[in-house]
This record gives sequence, C-alpha cells and structure tokens, in this order.
Amino acid sequence: MRRQSNGPFPFGPGCMVMTAQHFIFAAAILLGTAPAAAQTVLTLPDALRLAAQSSFSADAARLDLSMAREETARVKSSYYPQITLDGGHLNLDNQPYFVSGPIVFPSANQTSWEYKIAARELLWDGGRRSTAMAASRTRESAVELKGGSDVRRAQAAVAERYVTLLSLRGQREVVDQRKKALSDYLRVVKDLFEQGMTARNDLLRTEVALRSVGDQATALDNAAATTSEALNKDLGLDPTAPQALPDGLPPPPSVPWNEGACRTRAVDQNDGVRALTQKVKALDQAVELKRRDYYPNIVAEVSHSYQQNDYLLYPHVNALFLGLSLDVFDGGARAAQVREARDEADKARRELEEAKRGVSLAVGQALRDYDEALREVETARANVAASEENLRIIQDQYKEGLARTTDVLDAESVLAESRWRVVHMHYQAYARQAALLAAMGEDLVAFYETGLAAPFPQQQEKPNGR
Repeated sequence: MRRQSNGPFPFGPGCMVMTAQHFIFAAAILLGTAPAAAQTVLTLPDALRLAAQSSFSADAARLDLSMAREETARVKSSYYPQITLDGGHLNLDNQPYFVSGPIVFPSANQTSWEYKIAARELLWDGGRRSTAMAASRTRESAVELKGGSDVRRAQAAVAERYVTLLSLRGQREVVDQRKKALSDYLRVVKDLFEQGMTARNDLLRTEVALRSVGDQATALDNAAATTSEALNKDLGLDPTAPQALPDGLPPPPSVPWNEGACRTRAVDQNDGVRALTQKVKALDQAVELKRRDYYPNIVAEVSHSYQQNDYLLYPHVNALFLGLSLDVFDGGARAAQVREARDEADKARRELEEAKRGVSLAVGQALRDYDEALREVETARANVAASEENLRIIQDQYKEGLARTTDVLDAESVLAESRWRVVHMHYQAYARQAALLAAMGEDLVAFYETGLAAPFPQQQEKPNGR
C-alpha cells in the first residue's frame, strides 16, 4: 500500500516534532560545551606576560615604586611655604592686671578669642632641598629597576614551572607507552606460560612491573596537579583555576650571542646591577646632603594675628619676620652623620662590584647548563633509537628462549628511561634558557613571542621523538 502524503512534510507531523526536539537538544549541548571549546590555550609568552602583570612580585614592585614616588613628593613639598592656622578660646582663672606703683589696671580680658595665621618660607638652605630631591629621584629609579629585576626572576620561575608541567605531561605519555608495551608483553608471557614454554616467575615479574608503572602514572598525575596549582599561584590566579596548555613546545629558540656577549649584556642590562648603580649614586647624594647640614637656613614668615582684648588699641597685628638659623655647635653629630653616610655609600659600591661578578658568574653557568641540556637532548634521542632496537632484539630472543624475562624488562626500562630523558632535558633546556635571559636582563616575553612564532606541534616534531 502506498503511504499517504502529509503535505510539505514527507515524514509526517510527528517526525517534524521530533526533529525540533532534536534541534533544541543539540543546541543545548553546543551551548553547554561552548565555554570549554572557547578556553584559550595559555602559551609560554602569555604566561610570562601574566606574571609581569598579576604576580606577587609585579604587584610588590608597583607598590614599592608608588611609595618611592610618594617619598619624592614629600621632599618636593619642602619647596612650598608652610601655612599654619592657630586659634581658640582662652579662659584664665584671674583677669590679668598691670601694676605701676599705686596704680593697678587690667591688661587683658579674662576670657577671649584669639587666632594666628602664618606663612613661613625657607628662602635658602644651602642646597639641601635640591640635593634631597635629586637623591629621592635616584632612589625612585633604583626601586623601579629592582622591581624589574624581581619581576624577571618571577618570570624565570614561571617559565620553569610552566615547562615542568609540560614535562610531567610528556612523561605521563612515556609512562602510558610503557604501560601499553608491558601489557602487550604480558599477553605474550601468558600465552607462553599456558603453553608451558616459560616459568610462572616470568609472569609474576611482568605483573609486578606493570603495577609499578601504574603507580608511576598516579605519581605523575599528582605532581602535575600540584605543579598546575603552583603555576596559577605564581601567575596571581586561583590555584584551582583550569588552564589549557599546548601539547608541547618546539626546540628552544637559539640564543644569538656568544659567551662574551652574554656576560657583557648581563652587566649592562641586568636590572639588579643597574638598581645597585642607582643606589650608589643616591647614597653619594646623601653624603652631600649631610655635608650641607653645616649651612644655615634663611627663613621668612608673614603672619596675621588677632586677640580679643578690650584694653588693646590694635587687636589685629600684621608681622613680617626675616631671620637666619644655624647650629653653631652640635657635639660632632653632623660629622658623624657624614662619615656614616660615606661608609654606607662605600659598602654599596662594594655590593655593586660583587653583583657584577655574581651576574657574570650566573650567566656563564646558565649558558653552560643550557648548552649541556641541548646536548643531552640529542644524546637521549640517539639513545631512544638504540633502545628501541635493543628491545626488539631481546624480545625476539625471548620468544626463541635465548633471553630471560628480566632481560626484556631491563631493556624496556632502558627505553622508557631514554624517552623520559628526551622529554625532561627538552624542557630543562627551556628552564635554563629562561634563567639565562633573566640574568641578562632580556625581555622574556619578546624573546619567546618571536622565537615560538612557528606553529607547533603540527609542523614540529614532538620533543619525545614519537
């Protein structure tokens, strides 16, 4: 029988209703999964940029600089006149009287109102204010540079934490590979055991190795969770905030300077060294400021006062004062302050010299560690190829009865260790490179943003060689 047509809906009204329900259900699923799909991948430059904006070191640096600027504003305020206003109601227990021989007459009211407004200006202070202003601005520059140094160290720590998390995830892949390999090998051992071609202890040893690998996977998952929370904390975020990281990173961008250039750039650009240079300059200015305490102050004051007094002809008084103030003798206090300031400046100079040497040492060590990590990555890659071939040979020998289970498990362990070494040293190279760049005072965000511009992993080989 031919099915009756239902107008423009060939499947009938009931099918139309179900289709609408399916559409609504699909739309709800899409809306529910949209936030997860839209989550942005946190790249290494983004993490470094976030560390420079929201980390504790960044906030502390901004607050330190703000306090230093307020100190400069306080010194600057000494250039303006000081205006004071005093006033109030005076109550005396007895009315004042003047006595002149037998004559006694009052001189003031027993209760009265009075006030005084005065403007006092320091006309000349021997250059104290100008020297103090210069020293304060120099300290402000030193604080800003020190904050930049702290932020760069925080960025280097974030980079290490970031690549550590990627390393743990890569190691988890290695463990999964090993778990699959052991599971496949366990099936072979079971088949041979059921055929009576191998002993039961081979089966037990393989099962023990497989359970140990499961424990390693759990330990890596826990370490990755802890590292992810620590990374969020370093970025100034909620530790439990989810983060989407890339699958991996290409080889580190090359460092375009030789060792001598790295050391020179570090001494010239390191914010810690530059901050100490500014500190020495500020302390030299402080020595000069202490010397100027020997100079007098010349001040001028203009005032207007009023006293409620029925016995005064002029209760309002306008006054102008011009005078000089000088400490003639202070028992050697100013000389001691000058010597103390000079010693502090000399100590800062010694700190600066030591900091330059320390930065040069740190750069040399970081550069050697970085080069060593790159070499070890290549060694580990070669070891992976050799270990894979070694495992294949031993597995064939085991099937022929020429090798023991322990030989197979040892070969498999060597392969897993080689793969783990590739992942570990690949990301160690990043961590050591970031420490090198931070010691050199380089812009880490710009360096990695330019160096990691190529897409990955689509066009790059994964660091574990798989």
